[in-house]
Amino acid sequence: VGTCERRVGNAGELPVPLAWLTDGIKDCIDGRDEEQMWPTCGVGKTRRFVTNNETCENVFICLSGTPGYVEMSDLCDGIETCGNENEVCSKSRNTHQPATSVLSYDKGLTKRLSFCLKGIYGLQPHNLTCMSKNFIFPDHEFYGVDTKTKLILPQSLQNCDFMYGEQYMYTSCTNSCINSPCPLKNFP
Repeated sequence: VGTCERRVGNAGELPVPLAWLTDGIKDCIDGRDEEQMWPTCGVGKTRRFVTNNETCENVFICLSGTPGYVEMSDLCDGIETCGNENEVCSKSRNTHQPATSVLSYDKGLTKRLSFCLKGIYGLQPHNLTCMSKNFIFPDHEFYGVDTKTKLILPQSLQNCDFMYGEQYMYTSCTNSCINSPCPLKNFP
């Protein structure tokens, strides 16, 4: 911002900290730290002293309190500067839970995966097709367990890195993933 000879000490001309400007205390011998000549940025409650007049960055405006704003570089730093900053940060960073189930039909016995959904089947890339496959797990019979789930899924191998829940389980356990193993294990 500028320099001045300070009232305390004898180090000569030193930089003036922004916090000292117009704070009601004469820190410079000539009182220039209290003059209204220093570069500012913002209007009203976001008015603040800056090192130069070249840029004025956006700020988060506080509902109340002092200083009335938070610099964007200090936003979401975990320090409650304005009373609601951390709440706003937590809501803005709230991510939606990934989908973990697939669309089911026929009382849950038919499942459509990936782009093989009714209504968007025609939007799939032209070189990809869907196939029907029975999913039987475990691969041997237990008394009362004979459910065969029909899957309608892409015929080509899929990248399963960002699949979760049923989508991942059915795709990986039908060996339809490029690099992902089936999380289910058969026990004799």
